[in-house]
Amino acid sequence: MHPGSILVFELNDPCNLQPATRLWHLYCISIDMTTAKIIRHRHKYHHYLNDDLKSVKEETHFKIIFSDPTEMEKFKKWCKANEGEYDYDKDNSCQRGSIPQIEAFKDEICWCDIMAFYLLHVAEYSFYSTIHPYKGEVYVKQP
Repeated sequence: MHPGSILVFELNDPCNLQPATRLWHLYCISIDMTTAKIIRHRHKYHHYLNDDLKSVKEETHFKIIFSDPTEMEKFKKWCKANEGEYDYDKDNSCQRGSIPQIEAFKDEICWCDIMAFYLLHVAEYSFYSTIHPYKGEVYVKQP
């Protein structure tokens, strides 16, 4: 094992299987590594009229979390340089800012795409894993 690394044991049991069939994963994470997570928040709104469900509206919002606070400031500056603003409303778990205008995205674009683009192509992170079930992704960056 590399000096400055820690071992992490993770129980991978997305289907809630019996203990004898569960799989244990062993992987190594460097303490010097910077991590970033893209987190999805889904909100469902149910509209009732006289106890009758009329409609269901779902909104999905994204936030990005960095293990190093200076990385967040770099991301915010990059957003501004590309005519956008990252402004996450913690109280309401939703995005209030404006999406940066990136030439690579011409049709449909969302914060998840922008964040992944930034991490992989601008800040030189690497994809590490997903957060189950469908809650986001984890990216890492070597020093």
